[in-house]
Amino acid sequence: MGNLISLLLLLLIAASGFLTIYLVIDFFEYLKKYHSMVWEKLCFEQPFGIPQKDFIIYPIKPLKIIPFFLSSDDPPDSDMALYKKRIKHAFIGFVAVFLFNCLIRLFI
Repeated sequence: MGNLISLLLLLLIAASGFLTIYLVIDFFEYLKKYHSMVWEKLCFEQPFGIPQKDFIIYPIKPLKIIPFFLSSDDPPDSDMALYKKRIKHAFIGFVAVFLFNCLIRLFI
């Protein structure tokens, strides 16, 4: 029974992690398409001398994106605020399931 619970929690952690990653990628695509000024502020201009449009992954500045996600200076009814809210909730769910898994493993 303990193995089944561990397996289900592991699958739940993976699913919530994948959901968070999907939402972040979708948000980056939204920023790139509709808010190019914000996108340019959050990204490196030419990492390793490669232009942004030819770069394989998103050249995000980590020290700028974390405060951007945590800020609440967007209008409450905007799409950007909705994206940020979804990402925050998905990440909180991921952390909660991970911590719950750690607690369960202590007692099983």
